[in-house]
Amino acid sequence: MHDVIIVGGSYAGLAAAMQLGRARRDVVVIDGGKRRNATVEHAHGLLGFDGEAPAAIAARGREQVRKYSTVTFVEGDVIEAKRDGEGFAFGRRTRASPLEN
Repeated sequence: MHDVIIVGGSYAGLAAAMQLGRARRDVVVIDGGKRRNATVEHAHGLLGFDGEAPAAIAARGREQVRKYSTVTFVEGDVIEAKRDGEGFAFGRRTRASPLEN
């Protein structure tokens, strides 16, 4: 069981994972690799990264977040989430299998 499940591993998801990892929370980041800004060549307005390629920014962020041992990454797409008692259950698709719960 994880303290936090983050759906999406781009800028916002990585920023949240970093702060939660620093707080020693057990975090999993599920990311299908489909960034909304995938069609742009350069990102703007992001302090310290203005004009950089979005993929490079995300790669640097993942590199930094991976330093926190309580954060793990899963490649896949979340296809559903629902309340399960006091927590949540979710279904996801990964590259390794068609559907995992």
